[in-house]
Amino acid sequence: MQNSSPTPPSKPPVSSLIAQLFQPRMMLMIWGGLGALIVLWVGVAAMIPQGKPGQAREIDRDLLVGEMADFELAFPPRGTPLTRFQGPDGETELAAFKGKTVLVNLWATWCPPCVDELPSLDALQESLGGDDFVVVAIAAEPRMDERGPPFLARLGVEYLDLYHDPRLEFVNNALGANPTLPVSILYDARGREVGRLNEGADWNSPEAVALIKAIMGGENIS
Repeated sequence: MQNSSPTPPSKPPVSSLIAQLFQPRMMLMIWGGLGALIVLWVGVAAMIPQGKPGQAREIDRDLLVGEMADFELAFPPRGTPLTRFQGPDGETELAAFKGKTVLVNLWATWCPPCVDELPSLDALQESLGGDDFVVVAIAAEPRMDERGPPFLARLGVEYLDLYHDPRLEFVNNALGANPTLPVSILYDARGREVGRLNEGADWNSPEAVALIKAIMGGENIS
């Protein structure tokens, strides 16, 4: 008797497999699986800290309230002006403060709002000034080497170093041809302008301190 081998089952055509794949039940299973993967991914991502120390993260615009309500964000962040100005040890520039969050305040003795906010800037420097933050208050007028120290002393200012821009080169570079004082410009530790306030403020207020601490922490407003 002749042995006969069993006939292998025939494979379904490719068109049949594709048709089965697109059946409603199969589609529901596929989309259900994808949905479960997305939910799992979102859950895992939520448990991972967003950003490393020193790395920019977005912060809430709710920080721009109270004294900081009119703080104007810089988009995109601008670099520091390259022009130089006078400091306690001679000529300097903002690049000398790279690695620190810097609040530049442009003021003048003839500007009442400027004079009014200097004590709050002094208090801010006392409380936050150090390796990570500095207030650089630049007087936009000449002859401040002689006039500046007694003027600040009369205001009770103790913690601000005396900076000034006798030729208004830095002021014009930072503000343009028609500057209006006071102006305070906040730079992050990378030397980028975060934003500015084109009016006087209480810079030792809780709102101002919260904003500055957020930038010191490496956060970025968007």
